[in-house]
Formats: sequence, structure tokens, C-alpha cells
Amino acid sequence: MRHGHRILDADAHVVEPAGLFGPGMPAAAIDMAPNTPMIPCGDATRIADLLEHGFDAPSYLRAMDAQGIDAVVLYPSMGLFVPFLPELDAAGSARACRAYNEWIASYCATDRARLFAVGLVPLCDPMLAAREVAHAASLGLLGVLARPNHLYGRNLGDRAYDPLYDALEERGLVLAVHEGLGVRAPTIGADRFGGFTLRHLCSHPMEQMAAFASLVVDGALERHATLRVALLESGTAWLPYWLVRLDQHRDWMRDSECRHLTLSASEYFARQCVICSDPEDRLVGWTVSRIGAERVLWASDFPHPDAEFPGAVDEFLEAAAESGLAGEDLATVLWDASVEFYRLGPRLS
Repeated sequence: MRHGHRILDADAHVVEPAGLFGPGMPAAAIDMAPNTPMIPCGDATRIADLLEHGFDAPSYLRAMDAQGIDAVVLYPSMGLFVPFLPELDAAGSARACRAYNEWIASYCATDRARLFAVGLVPLCDPMLAAREVAHAASLGLLGVLARPNHLYGRNLGDRAYDPLYDALEERGLVLAVHEGLGVRAPTIGADRFGGFTLRHLCSHPMEQMAAFASLVVDGALERHATLRVALLESGTAWLPYWLVRLDQHRDWMRDSECRHLTLSASEYFARQCVICSDPEDRLVGWTVSRIGAERVLWASDFPHPDAEFPGAVDEFLEAAAESGLAGEDLATVLWDASVEFYRLGPRLS
């Protein structure tokens, strides 16, 4: 707990051990922009314990204690990139995903009441991805990660992904949409900017905007009414604007390109989706006022270079107070919304 609040970190990251994905794989995985920050939390001395112990689960739990975080949903670091390498065939991508899923499940077994995770699936082959969903469910993982980028010549709303979404619905797992700058694939911002700053500014929110638009307009949320979707690591304040714009376009094009949509984008989001706030999100109160606290999660992004440690929760509490987020709504964002979305209630008792 922190200042009387229960804290569930809805999107933090592990650091995978060397060799997990095979020799030389991580080095080839990321298209590094010039001046890309690489030091975890911006200061390696802050995480000396984790570095000394190879980011193992016990040291990770100690880092959670230092921040007052009660439970966490873990996402990959190198796994954001490796399975989506363009030179990997479907079988190679599937092997990378299976290796990660087996490893992260064993990592979480260190403390099953505090450590939870989503897995990886080979998006290049949606049928193989659907099979890996079944395995992820058997391991106790909460969902699977999807990149928002235009991978393999398709967007996330493409019907080609229907087998994957069918499998997620059947198993009750979430689709966690997560950008990570540096994937060797089309990325908004990288098509026109050379340096890190402008690429990073654009990629996270704008890739999410494009992915969510596709999920709505291309009909994935219409076809998969029980699919739960998280839009992660992109801030929150863009969403109310984007919902209004999508709603207007749906009304405008309701007799042509949007005639298959029975709901507005705002209604699809309210039915099926959540967005994740950041520690420094000083507009989170406004977002909550527009879409409801139950649709907003909180995350630290630990231990990535822009993550604050050990003050992530304190930073968010300051930002929340500045933006007018308090009381039951604050408690919902910090705990209840994540428990409900990830369906963690029985596993936290």
C-alpha cells in the first residue's frame, strides 16, 4: 500500500534473461534510434539490487515493496520486439512466444498472489496465435500482447485476426495492445523523423489511436463483443478527443463504410476497453471525468528508461491531485479497475 491506497500496477516490465529467445536474438531485434535512452529508470544505481540479482522475481518483489505496489501485471521488454522480427517465420515466432510464456509463468509462480502476466503469441500466423492462447490460459496468464503497428500487411481490426480473438473470448483472456519504439516494422513517426525524441513522441499515442480506430471501424469489436482490450503505455488524454472524432465519422459514414457498426466508438470502448494512465499523467482527472474511473488503469512502466523509481506512485498521486482525481475514483484507478478488467479478484484473495 501507499498512503492508504492499494496499488495494482497494470503494466510493468520484466527484463528477460540472456538466451531466452536464442543466441544473438535480442541484439538483432530493435531498430535503435539515435540517442535512445537505455539506462533502466534513468539511473542504474537506483536498481542496484535488481541488477545484482539479474532482475529475478525476489528482487522484483523487493522493488515493488519499495514503491508500495501490492500486485503487478507483467509485460515483456525484449519480447516486445523479438517475436515480430521480419526474418522469423511463423514457426520461429511461435517458438519465441512459447519460450517467453513458459518462462514468465515460472517467474510469476514465485508469488502467485502478487505477480501476474500476459503472454506472447505469433501474430504473423493468427491460427498459431490462437493455439498459443490456449497454452497461455493453461499457464495462468491473463491475456496476450499485440503490437498496434501495421504488421504483416494488416491492422488489428483485420478479419485475419478473428481466430485469435475467438480464442481470447473463449478463454476469457485480454488483448493487451502495447507499443514499444524500435520494432523493425512500420511505426508512426519513424517514417519521417530520424531522432529518438520525435519518434517516441509520435509512436506510443498515435499507434494506439490507429490500432483502436481499426478495431472499431474494421469491425473487430462488433464481431467480438466480449473481447476485452487494453490500450497501454500511451497516456490517456488523447482518448476522449479520439472517441468524439470516431463517433462523428461513424455518424457521417453510417450508410457506407460504417454501416456494419451497431454502436458508436464510445459505446464499444465503454463495453469492452480500458486505457492505462502513467505516473506523470496530469490530465488523468479530466479523462476520468469523460470516460469513467472504471475504464482507467494505472501503471508504472518499471523499469524502462523513462520510469520513475522508487517514486512512481507518489508522482501519480501528485498528478492525480493536480487534475482533480480523488476519493473513490482515485481508488478505482489505482486498484479496482485493474482487478475487474484482468479478472484478478479470486486470485488476490
